[in-house]
Amino acid sequence: MTPEGIRAALTAGDDVSDAEFDTLYPDELRTRSELQWTALAIARRAIALLGAAPGTQVLDVGCGTGKVCLLARLITGVTWWGVDHDAQLIDAANHAAYQLGIRDHVRFVHASAWDLEWTRFDAFYLFNPFPALPDTPGNAFHKYGTFVAECARAEERLASLRPGTRVVTYHGFGGDMPEGYERIGREAAGTDELALWLRR
Repeated sequence: MTPEGIRAALTAGDDVSDAEFDTLYPDELRTRSELQWTALAIARRAIALLGAAPGTQVLDVGCGTGKVCLLARLITGVTWWGVDHDAQLIDAANHAAYQLGIRDHVRFVHASAWDLEWTRFDAFYLFNPFPALPDTPGNAFHKYGTFVAECARAEERLASLRPGTRVVTYHGFGGDMPEGYERIGREAAGTDELALWLRR
């Protein structure tokens, strides 16, 4: 299926397989799809749970190749932002957006999640974003300590968000949702569950 065909099918509400969608990405990245990228069926449910309307700012933390952001744009018209520390994945996300003809309607940022101001966003998608941190000097204990610190920072950022903020998690994010969040939706998805949280 061509990029134009993928765009037309998704915009029309038709199904596209993950294998077909993944042809937008370089061959060397596609082996990560099954374990590291959100499947399209799960992405559809996450997008629906967030219920973002045009004008809403949504951030996918650890967006990888941007599958969720791209799908969201095609089926809802909402502009999503994606942030990831891996420059190769961000390049692939931008190239896929270009192929789909929506490069000006999605935003992919090569940066740490902490380089963005989370309070500018109305909604968030978190698919276990921190275990894939780049290698760090030292031993496994140091790397585990880095992971714990990243999760703690995410908890602090989430706690700072305004009432009404919606968060969807898939496989969680490694930490605990801060006080003030209510889980208002929960459903089995893939190898875990999707959960919808609302900041009260």
